[in-house]
Amino acid sequence: MKNNWLHKVFNSVFLKLLLVIVITGVCINLLVGGFFMYFYMDSMKNTPFRKNVVQYLEYLINDFGPSPDFQKAKEISQKLTLEIRYEGPNNEWSTSKELPPVNDMKLRKINEEPLVYIGRSQGRSFVVFRDGQNQYTFDFVKSYEHQSFSEIKILLLIVLLTGMFVCVYFIIRRILKPVKLLNKGVKQVSSGNLNYHVPVKRSDELGKLADAFNLMTGRIRQMLHSREQLLLNVSHELRSPLTRMKVALEFLPENSTKKNLSDDISEMETMISEILETERLKSEYGQLNLQPTKLTNIVEEVIGTFKHTYPDIIYENKAEKTILNIDRQRIKTVINNLLTNAIKYSENAGEPVRVILEQKESAIVLQIKDSGKGMPEDDLQHIFEPFYRVDKSRDRNTGGYGLGLSLCKIIIEAHKGKIEVESVLGKGTVVKLLLPID
Repeated sequence: MKNNWLHKVFNSVFLKLLLVIVITGVCINLLVGGFFMYFYMDSMKNTPFRKNVVQYLEYLINDFGPSPDFQKAKEISQKLTLEIRYEGPNNEWSTSKELPPVNDMKLRKINEEPLVYIGRSQGRSFVVFRDGQNQYTFDFVKSYEHQSFSEIKILLLIVLLTGMFVCVYFIIRRILKPVKLLNKGVKQVSSGNLNYHVPVKRSDELGKLADAFNLMTGRIRQMLHSREQLLLNVSHELRSPLTRMKVALEFLPENSTKKNLSDDISEMETMISEILETERLKSEYGQLNLQPTKLTNIVEEVIGTFKHTYPDIIYENKAEKTILNIDRQRIKTVINNLLTNAIKYSENAGEPVRVILEQKESAIVLQIKDSGKGMPEDDLQHIFEPFYRVDKSRDRNTGGYGLGLSLCKIIIEAHKGKIEVESVLGKGTVVKLLLPID
C-alpha cells in the first residue's frame, strides 16, 4: 500500500507540484522563523531589560545620583553593554560619540510619568528619559552590533531565500520540461514535419501525454502514407486504360463529343503526371538532375509558349547573375504552372502579367505578378496542399485539380529554395520564387 502511494506521487505531475509548493512553504516558515529567532534572540540576549523598561531606567538613573557622574556612567555603560547620553542644565556628556542629540530625533512617547520616548535617528532606535530638567538617552545595542544585524544578517536572509526559490524554480522547470518539448513538437508537426519524435522518458502525466503525442503523429504519418500509396497505385493503374481510351478515340469521327472526351483524358493525364511527379520527388529515387543553367533562358523559353495568349506578359531581367545549378526541366514546369495560373486568373483584368527576375543577396528572385481576382487571406495558408482549390466548384474553366502549386513547392524546396505567395482579394497575386546562388 505504501509503495502504491509513493508510485502515485512520483508519477503524477500535479502531486509533484503540490508537494514542491508544500515543502517550499514549510521551508520558508522554518527559515524565516529560525532566522529571526536565532539572530533576534542573539542580539537581545545581553539586553538588560525584558518587561519593564521604565522601571529599569529609573533604577539606572538612581545609580547615577542627583549629579550624574560621567565616570560612573561609563562604568555602567561598559558593564551593561549600553551607551548613555546626558543633557542637563549645568552639564552634558556622552559615553559614545555616535549618540545623536535629542533635537535630531523623531520622538514617540511611550510613558507619561516619568516621560519616556522612543527616538529614531539615522535608522536607529533610542530610549529617551526625562526627569525634570535632566534628560537621558540610552542606546541598548552598540552601534557595530546594530549595523551587523541590519546589513550582513538581513543580506544573508535575502541570499538564502533567493537561493531556495532558485532551487524550487529549477525543480519545477525540470518537472515541466515535457511541456516545452511538446510545444516544440506541435510546432514541428504544424509545419509538416510528422517525423518529429518528442524525446521524453517519464511515466507521469506529461510523459504519458508525450507518448500519446508520438503515437498520434505516427498514426497520422501512417494514414497519410496509406493515402498517398493508394493515390499512387490508382494513378499507375489509370495510365493503361487512359492510353487505350486515347487509341479508341482516334477511330471516332471528329465532333464535339470526341473533343470533350479528348479534353477530359488530357486533364486526367495531366493530373496523373503531377501525382506521379510529386511522389517521385518525395522518394529517395527522385533526385534532381542538377546542371549549371541560365535561368533567364528558361524564363524566356516558357514565356515564348504564351505568345498568343491574353493578357500579355511583360518580362524584366534585373539580375546580373542568372546561372544556377538547377534541374532545367523541373524549374521549367514550375514557371509554366505559375504563368498558366497568372494568365488564367487575369483574363478579365486585361492588364499584362509581369515577370521580374532580380538578384537579392544570396538568391535569385523570380516574381510573377498578375492583376486578377486574387485570393482570400484564409486560403493562402492552404494553397500548397494537394487537391486544395480556392474555387470549390472544380469547374473545368477554372482548371486543374489543386496539384500544380503543391508540385511547384516540392520542386522549389528540393532545390533548397523557397516559394512565397502574396494576394489581395480583387487586386491580384504575386508569386515569388527564391533560388539560392551556389
